[in-house]
Amino acid sequence: MFDFLKTDWFKLVLALSILGGIVGLLYYAQWSATIEEAQFKAQREANPTASNIAFTNYELKEVDDANNVRWILNAKTGTLIKDSKDVNLSGISMKFLDGDAVKMMISAPVGRANTETRRVELCSGPGQRVIAEGEAGKSRMDMEKLELEKKNQFKATGGVNIAMGVAKVTGNYATGRFGKKDLEDLKIIGNTHAIIASQ
Repeated sequence: MFDFLKTDWFKLVLALSILGGIVGLLYYAQWSATIEEAQFKAQREANPTASNIAFTNYELKEVDDANNVRWILNAKTGTLIKDSKDVNLSGISMKFLDGDAVKMMISAPVGRANTETRRVELCSGPGQRVIAEGEAGKSRMDMEKLELEKKNQFKATGGVNIAMGVAKVTGNYATGRFGKKDLEDLKIIGNTHAIIASQ
């Protein structure tokens, strides 16, 4: 009665039916996923998440390996850029520290900071340049743009003017480091001019 179940034709038809069922299920899964993806994309476009997050009185710090604060950045406003670690800043002031003592102060109208890498880029605005001043007025540097990297290293560009004691130097750009006492490893490059006043 069930002898046809043992025939090779039945086994072939059964194997092809199983294979057809698996292929059909895979096709249905792909089709369902495509529909779900299109619905999610349409819903996301209809209800977007916030593009940027704004702060007032923003603060960012960098610490060294011994957990000592290297610098503190304060800004009147900050805007976290969507899908990045960058924050656009305005009304910026920075303090470079040696323990509790402030060794260098920087002010800038606008800038950008990366919350992960601690890379800071300060820029001038209309009528206001980026200004860095050492403790007790020992040194002063003003420029169009100041880029700060790890370990207090900097690159100043856009017509750099530096006054240290009786010497005044200008140049296209400068590199160096904000040290514990003052500007260290300072290099001024391009169209440099120096004035040394006698006391």
